[in-house]
Parts: sequence; structure tokens; C-alpha cells
Amino acid sequence: MPPSCHWRGFNSNDSASAVGAVASRKSLLLLIAASLLLSSDAVSRRRLQPYNNHDNFNNHYSAPKEHREQYNIFSPTFSPDTRNGPSMSWGLTKTIVTTIPRGGAASSMKLKQTKQKEGKKTVATNADDDQANLLILIRVMFFVYYASLGSLLPYLPVYYHSLGHGGQIIGMLGAIKPFITFLVAPLWGIISDQTGSPFKVLYFTFLVSLVGQLAVSWRHDPSWIMIMIFITAFFNAPVKSLIDSMVMSNIKDGKLYGRLRLWGQLGFGVGSSVVGVLLSRSQKALQQKEALGDTALTTAAILSGTGTIIEKLNQIWQKISGYKLLFFAHALLSIPTLVCIRAFDRWTKKDTSSTVTKVKTSKKEIKPNVLEGIGVLFHNSDALLFFFLVLVVGISSGVIENFAYVRIREVGGSGNAMGLSRLVSSMAGAPMFWFSGPLTELLGADRVLALSLINYVLRFFNYAFMQSPLQGLPAEALRGATFAAFWSTCTIYASRIAPPGMQATMLMLLNAMYGGLGQSLGAIIGGKMQSKFGTSQTFIYAGIFDSCFVVLLLAYLSVRKGSSFKNPQRIVMPKKTTERKKS
Repeated sequence: MPPSCHWRGFNSNDSASAVGAVASRKSLLLLIAASLLLSSDAVSRRRLQPYNNHDNFNNHYSAPKEHREQYNIFSPTFSPDTRNGPSMSWGLTKTIVTTIPRGGAASSMKLKQTKQKEGKKTVATNADDDQANLLILIRVMFFVYYASLGSLLPYLPVYYHSLGHGGQIIGMLGAIKPFITFLVAPLWGIISDQTGSPFKVLYFTFLVSLVGQLAVSWRHDPSWIMIMIFITAFFNAPVKSLIDSMVMSNIKDGKLYGRLRLWGQLGFGVGSSVVGVLLSRSQKALQQKEALGDTALTTAAILSGTGTIIEKLNQIWQKISGYKLLFFAHALLSIPTLVCIRAFDRWTKKDTSSTVTKVKTSKKEIKPNVLEGIGVLFHNSDALLFFFLVLVVGISSGVIENFAYVRIREVGGSGNAMGLSRLVSSMAGAPMFWFSGPLTELLGADRVLALSLINYVLRFFNYAFMQSPLQGLPAEALRGATFAAFWSTCTIYASRIAPPGMQATMLMLLNAMYGGLGQSLGAIIGGKMQSKFGTSQTFIYAGIFDSCFVVLLLAYLSVRKGSSFKNPQRIVMPKKTTERKKS
């Protein structure tokens, strides 16, 4: 080999081995660098940031800053691009990579869009799950609440009759609650809409009215009963309407109301029928005790006496006999009702991203002038006709609800017959609640109200001419179907035409016209007629009046044009009101 090829310290015979050593060292350094990169990634457990300006290149990574500082000798960066082979850079300077990753930036954008779609699907799924849980809660709440009402309200006229009060007193007692409801229900609706705290109003009124209702049984004189009914009516006036308003505000489709409300109808029937059976058995046991001459012991004497705990509880249970059992069942069923209302309140306070919660929040923020809204309402011809028909149905209901069970008792009916009647009524009303939404769209609210009055005519004549309690079952079946179609249709219609922010007020007004003014007038008129003509003749006269009214109503509806009952629209506040508020 020529001398020019010899360098100091370099052996030409070892050149091949030297090249192999250099390659080996490069491979070794490559492996060390890769292992350091993987170890740093395993320790940090965090997503590595892209090291170049191509932020969408998700398969280009570099070590985090803290690891670059830890390994300050070199900062290896590895690019696993398999098309151009793996590349590695050294040093502390920023590395510029010119290779495009597999799939390019377009693939990264598609990945982001896919993740966004998956996120939206997850949110939608969670919202659907929350809505399904809410519907279950509403069903349970309706069931137990109306079961508590069914265990007491149908038997109150019979309870007053058992105390020796005549028809005029019964009618007066039955008129107090509806009349007070008519006066104060709209005021409670205004308070609820203006304060934006419907649950606080509901808690307060529910508990106070419960205490007042239980106090009715403490004394038997009419003056005490009237005072307690007045207190109960004053605070119980907004309860039903507030529950309906909150349900309508938190369900996605208002047509679901009827299918949810049918659980209340079933609860009312189950509560009244079960209590009717218990009432009949307790009355028989009480008659046997009186025949044997047994003396009733006080609760304190029972607890201090001899016997096992089960025997003492049985004696206390037997002591709660007669019509006291009604008030005991009402109080017992009110406990799960309050629990469901509390759970409903917690659900509405959850921080969710569902559309229902957003709509509800926006409705709370709207606080219109309620008096102006009511003024606009009474300038709407459809709304006036609607509330007038509700009033007429309420009068018919006040007559028949206060004296139907009195009539059943007159023909020999007992607690079993009354409970069976309510059960038949509830079972007949369940299908009508289920199909109330399509029925309202098909016929319109005005024709549904007309059909309700026709059913009242048939019920009046059925009660008037029946000779045994079982002959009143067809009238009870008509009652269930009538009320289910009527109440569901009215609730949906009133909710849809309500001006913005006045849904609770509108439903309170509905309850005031039907359960307030209408039923109070019906109770007063029916009481006076029953004391003068008797129960049977009262029902005959009421049936004749409703028949004449239905004929006139159908004639008017046949010539009336331009109605919005089939497709109700929200009543819009006048522009002058909005401009005056802005100025």
C-alpha cells in the first residue's frame, strides 16, 4: 500500500473491522436512543407533543421537556415512519422532519371528527338515559300521589253523611275547597312563575295541606270541619297544577303527558279500592264488637297492658277502624309522594347538557307581566270558549262527585262496592289516558269537551235509575274514560297556549275553573237540590240540563270556523308590551 494511504494511528489491515465497529456502534446507539425514548414515555405516562409545525401529525413525538432536561447529553427523537424508514435526530436544536406521516393530515382531521361524533353520541345517550329515568320517576310519583288522594277524597261525602250531616251541609262542605281553589290557585301560579322556585312552593303547600286534611277527623262538628277544609283548600290549591307544570316542563314531548298521567289514574283506583275493602272489613269488625259489648281501649292502655308486641299492634290497628282508616291511609301514602317530589327536585337541579334542562332554565328566566298575559288571554276567543266549557264540565263534576257515593249507599252499597266502583273507573281511564294525545289531535279540544259532557249525561241517568250498587259500574267506567280524555286534553291545550313564562299560571287557571269555581258551584247547586228533591231526582235534572247544553254546543261548533283547537298555538304578548319593557 502506498505511503500516502497510511495515516498516523490507522492500520489498513483493520479497516474492515473498523467499518463494522462503526456500524455496530451506530446500531447500538440507535437501540439505546430508542430504549431511552420508550422508557421516558413509560415514566411520564402522558401524551407526547408533536415536535414540528405539523400539529396534526399525530405519529411524530418528542420527549417531554423534563426528560430533555434530565438527559442533557443528547435528546434523541424517533420518527416511526415506515415508508422512509425510521429516522432519529440528535442535539438540542429543534428537528425539522420533512416526511409526511402515514395517512397525512386528512386522516388526523377525520380522526378528530370521529371523536367529536362519538362524544356527541355519548352525550345524547346519557341524555336519553336521564330522560328514561325521569319518566320512571314521574310514573311512580303520579301513582303514589293519586293513590293517597283515592284513599280519602271519594269517601269524604260518605264520611260527612255518617256523622249525621244532611245533603245541604255535605254540599256546603264540598263547595268550600273548590271555591277556595278558584280564588287562590291563580295567585299561587303567579308566585311560582315570578319567584322561579316551584319546588319550594310545592313543599310548603303540600305539607301544610296534609296537616289540615288530617285535622278534619279530629272533631265532628261542622264549624271545625269547615275551618280545616278552608285551611286545606288554601294550601292544597296549587299542588296538582305545580306537579303537572313541572312534568310538562321537563318532558321532551308533551304528548307523553297522557301516558304518564294514566299511572295517576291507576294509583287512584288502587288506593280507593284497597281502602274500600279495608273500610268494609273494619266496619264489620266494629259492629261485631258493639254486639258483644266490648269497650274500646285507649292507645296508652294498650301499650301498657299485657301481651306480645304483635298482639298490641293488632289491637292498635283494630282501634284505627271506621273512617279514621281513610285518614291514616292518606297520611301513609303521602310519605312516598314527598320522597318522589324530592327526587324530582334533585333531578332538575343536576348540571346536565340536555335540551330539556336548557329549555327549563330559559323558561325560568322569563318573567312576564302576568296581569297583562291574563288580559291577552281573555281577548282570545278560543281561550274563552275553552275555559267556559271547562267551567261547565266542572259544575257537572261537582254535582256527581259529591253525591255519587251517597247514591250508591242509598241502594245498599258498602265500602267494597265503593272501592270496586273506583277500581273500574281507573281501569277504564287508563287506555283513554294512553291515547289522549292522538285523540286531541284528531278531534280537537272543543269536541273532546263536548264528548265529556255527553258522558256526564249518561252517567247522571245511570245513577238516577240504578237499583243496586253493581248497576252503577257502567257509570264509573264512563267516569274513568271521560276524566282521562278531558284532563289530559285540557292540560296539553292549556300548556301549549300559555304565554312565555306563564305555564304554571295557565295550569292553575285551568284547575281554578274546573276544580275551583266549577266544582264549588256544582256542590252548592247539587246540595240544595239533593236536600229538596233527593239524590235520584237531582241526577235526573242535571242530566236534562247537560243534554240541552250539549245540543246547543254542537250546533255552535258546527257553524264556527277558524278554530285553533286542533292545532293550538302559543298566545303571543303584544309588541307594545315588549317595546314598553325595553324602553
